[in-house]
Amino acid sequence: MSNTRTRNHILIVEDEEIIRNSLRKLLERHDFLISDAVSIKSARELFEFSEFDLIISDLRLPGQLGTDLIQQAKPVPVLIMTSFASLRSAVDTMRQGAADYISKPFDHDEIMASVRRIIDAPKKPVEITTDLSLEDYFTRFVLENQDHMSETDLAKKLGISRKSLWQRRNKLGINRKKTVTNP
Repeated sequence: MSNTRTRNHILIVEDEEIIRNSLRKLLERHDFLISDAVSIKSARELFEFSEFDLIISDLRLPGQLGTDLIQQAKPVPVLIMTSFASLRSAVDTMRQGAADYISKPFDHDEIMASVRRIIDAPKKPVEITTDLSLEDYFTRFVLENQDHMSETDLAKKLGISRKSLWQRRNKLGINRKKTVTNP
């Protein structure tokens, strides 16, 4: 029996060669087994989605949106990347069942933290919440991530400015948790 199954297998679906190769190299340096495709169509023709532990896809691909993979690859989690980050697209993507949403150009530490969080999460059915409002999504996202993300990272992930993050927190009554730092 081969040793490849001990390594997590990730599929990258990205039409931009530079981004695809960069992401491949980053993930291979962290000992992931990587396959890639330039579109959903080619991914379907080349691979069986169930052989992967995670699929990372661009939102805008030739022929189809990357979010189409969410239903096609179930129960394999799908992380969506986009150059056009906004709170609205983040909410829409998460409503469709994406495991996470990353803005491009991506920060290596951010994407590795997301990949590890998804891969290490207990395997359970993906809960798709289609009735989540922008305010509900914002509240849930901030409360779930403020302990391990800076204000700048939270704002970037939501596709808004730090000022907008602060204003929305105040409007929705979400207190910022202060983290203790060593002097």
